[in-house]
Amino acid sequence: MATAEDAKLILQLYEMRREKVMRKARKFVLQEFFPQSVDDIKALFGSAAKVNHNAWFRQVTTYWDMAAAMVNHGALNPELFFETNGEHLAVWAKIGDFVPQLREEVFGPQYLLNLEKLVTSQPNGAARVEMFKARFKKMAETRATKGKHS
Repeated sequence: MATAEDAKLILQLYEMRREKVMRKARKFVLQEFFPQSVDDIKALFGSAAKVNHNAWFRQVTTYWDMAAAMVNHGALNPELFFETNGEHLAVWAKIGDFVPQLREEVFGPQYLLNLEKLVTSQPNGAARVEMFKARFKKMAETRATKGKHS
């Protein structure tokens, strides 16, 4: 059963998502960045990358890994979290397929373990991740088509 403390933490997590820079970071990751390979993600960290993209990517992914850790370790009621959040699934849909290689080549074995554990433990999590993947595929195709006609 969720408590009043769980509700407060959910609201605090929501407020953090509304912060000005976090909004820009979330917009980039969810609406503008469509990685097709691990190299697309690694390119965010190179010298040719746009300055904010690296920070925004790290801000969003570590935010959701932190929130996942709270749920995984019992600080936040899982059912309440699942009923009030879905963006963590969208983030996993964007990069989850690349995480094993990112762990091996870039970030180390602990990278996004909390997020992965949360996504795989969530009832209907896998189905929702697939739904997000399909949505992002359409978004990327639309973006590519608009780019050709600009």
